[in-house]
Amino acid sequence: MAGLTQKSLNDETEKQWLFSADYVQPFGKEGKYELGLRSSFRDMSNDFFVTEKDSTGLFQPLDSLNNNFLYDENINAAYAIIGNKINRFSYQFGLRAENTDIKTTLEQTNESNPRNYTNLFPSAHFTYKLAHENSLQISYSRRVRRPRYNDLSPFMTFSDNRNFSSGNPDLNPEYTDAYELGHVKFFDKGSFASSLYYRYTTDKIDRIRRVNSEGFAATRPENLVDEHSFGAEFTSSFTLTKWWKLDFNVNFFRAITDGSNIQADYQSDTYAWFTRQTSRFSLAKKTDIQIRASYEAPRKTPQGEVKSLFFTDLSVSKDLFKGQGKLILNVLDVFNSRRFRSITRGENFFTESNGQMRLRQINLTLNYRLNQAQQVTRRRIGGEEE
Repeated sequence: MAGLTQKSLNDETEKQWLFSADYVQPFGKEGKYELGLRSSFRDMSNDFFVTEKDSTGLFQPLDSLNNNFLYDENINAAYAIIGNKINRFSYQFGLRAENTDIKTTLEQTNESNPRNYTNLFPSAHFTYKLAHENSLQISYSRRVRRPRYNDLSPFMTFSDNRNFSSGNPDLNPEYTDAYELGHVKFFDKGSFASSLYYRYTTDKIDRIRRVNSEGFAATRPENLVDEHSFGAEFTSSFTLTKWWKLDFNVNFFRAITDGSNIQADYQSDTYAWFTRQTSRFSLAKKTDIQIRASYEAPRKTPQGEVKSLFFTDLSVSKDLFKGQGKLILNVLDVFNSRRFRSITRGENFFTESNGQMRLRQINLTLNYRLNQAQQVTRRRIGGEEE
């Protein structure tokens, strides 16, 4: 039997508008309250077109595979924050109200999936300052993680003739309630923070792999019941010398995942940890070097395990033209070690994966500022994860 020759065109477009307004009013000696509105509108189109070579050598369209996926997202939100400090005690309360209106459409087959929902995202943070530059902190916040566009697109990606992957237009966002108890110690040259946390996530998103009786595998994201995560995190920031600043983070955690809505035994209970460090060197002649290293320990998943991951990034920058310009050299994944390795098991399959989405990447950029623009700091508002 002769093999088939097919070609596919995946044409994506995206338009996004963002409008926001903020108001800040101080009160008392150290208090203030904030009010704000924010609206974002996103329209995306993914035109998927497949052709197949016929007996005459010409490529003919396959109407059963061709479609246009439309994604329309409208999010309107309002938030309020109030905070104050009374002697050694400080507090901040926040509330974000959000309405989300999403519609996905497969144009050729007229399949539509509209969704409209409203959520509240409260937050509360308390800090008590102790003697000798110590502070205790306790906090609560509710957060949302929305599916990305690729998580929703239903079109299949073929890694080979037996393994397919796609998004899921029926995917719902994750919601997380996060509780944290922490301690911060300040030094002359830096700080050290430690915390204990608990996070409860509903509609946890995970990629599910299924293999049919003919050996064809399909992988797509789906919502699980929930996940409980317990952990301890340690963060430090020190200026070791005039020219060397070191940031360090290590996180130990236990995650219990329940996917019994997919399959009764689709569950996991794992202990794992990860660590990250960033070193910043300020050298002579206005030259800066930054080295960032990251390691993630292996962890269990409901369908198998994810193996360890290590990578290092490097950045070198130098001011030019009396501070008006900057030359930047970035090397992503210096040792070419950022390989995603995993084992996935099922009743009728065993899969071992070893892949790399992007090889070592080197970028050289020259920036020149005609006018010195005022730097604007972007914040995360309420419980939205951007």
